[in-house]
Amino acid sequence: MANFCTECGKAVQPNANFCDNCGTKLIQVEQPASSRKDARFEEKRARVLGQNQSNTKPKFVFLGVAGIILVFGLLTLFNSLPSQANPVIEQQPVVTGGVQYPQSPTEMRPVQAKTENGKILLPLETVLEKKFVAFDYQSPRGVIPLLAYVSPGGKVVTAVSMCEPCNSTRFHIRSDELICNSCGTTWELANLSGVSGACQKYPPDPLPSTITGNEIQIDEAIVASWTPRK
Repeated sequence: MANFCTECGKAVQPNANFCDNCGTKLIQVEQPASSRKDARFEEKRARVLGQNQSNTKPKFVFLGVAGIILVFGLLTLFNSLPSQANPVIEQQPVVTGGVQYPQSPTEMRPVQAKTENGKILLPLETVLEKKFVAFDYQSPRGVIPLLAYVSPGGKVVTAVSMCEPCNSTRFHIRSDELICNSCGTTWELANLSGVSGACQKYPPDPLPSTITGNEIQIDEAIVASWTPRK
């Protein structure tokens, strides 16, 4: 912005010492103190912002490295946790290919079992065909409800058909989960570990069984001596 000569009124350059028109010496108007302070403030602010930006980069690098270490630590911890595999189911032999159950409920289908020579016998082909069956054993203390199903991994799982806290004996399968018909408690079908619900600690109690020819055999003495866990 141009200044003006106090003698002749002609416009002069802001930093000129003499008027180009009349030669009068010009008096330089000193910049207000407030303007100088504002300029110094802006300069200092720019330096501080520049330092903060340079200091931010190491922080981001540190946080990134810490995040990677945390994720690695969590993965290591998860892998070190004990397996939830049920020891009884783990010992069962694979008798067929993997089974994939639908999202719609697969209900228990009643079948007949027989008892001979200290064994409870159930036809293997019946279980493979029906996938999820219910049958009873008449013990000296009364009827004990039993079930058998083919796991997603192709194993035959036999168990006491009881959700003890709610005293239900009926279940259904939905996808890869076993669900109590009464309370809705849910367990993983592959190992009967709890998923949700109030009775997770009490899934159908697995019973060891063997496969001989076309028969699933359960030791009668184990079933006869079974008592509720709750």
